[in-house]
Amino acid sequence: MSTLIRPAHRARPAASVLGTMLLATVAAGCAFLPGPTTSPAASPASPPASPAPSQSAAPPGPLVSVETRGGMCLGGTCGAIVVLGTDGRVRTAAKPPNELGAVAAEDLAGLTALIEATDFVAIRAHPFTGTCPVAYDGQEVVYEFTTSDAVERIESCVTEVDSRHPLFVGVTAVLGEFISLPLE
Repeated sequence: MSTLIRPAHRARPAASVLGTMLLATVAAGCAFLPGPTTSPAASPASPPASPAPSQSAAPPGPLVSVETRGGMCLGGTCGAIVVLGTDGRVRTAAKPPNELGAVAAEDLAGLTALIEATDFVAIRAHPFTGTCPVAYDGQEVVYEFTTSDAVERIESCVTEVDSRHPLFVGVTAVLGEFISLPLE
């Protein structure tokens, strides 16, 4: 007689701590953003100011994708792509996409703000100079971040990824339960 063996659940108490740190970092960064400006009171001769247009929700699509590639698995080269959508849903990029779960709205908002505030040129200013881990059965990590202007791509075998940078701390905190990132 066989018994059903449930997959092990990886508890991530550190994820909640990192999530809190992410939100605190974003909140601290937002304190330096300029606030709304006040306009002089409308005079009776001028028409009242029209309200500012409301900010619409982000268009549907990916906010972050994290691809791990390289290393040898039973069926060949290892690899996986996990995508966090602007709606908070997490899925794989495999066909058909497999829904993995969802992230909390506050984590999604914090990560979105962090992505928008990140200086990607500064991150890419540090080229990777070592041997790419795929050369010795390790994995490369490729991040794609959708900003309001473009899709920013960071490849760990091209750019030195500092896992202590707030952006990568945030990604790990939000997506850590859905994907295993290689250790440094």
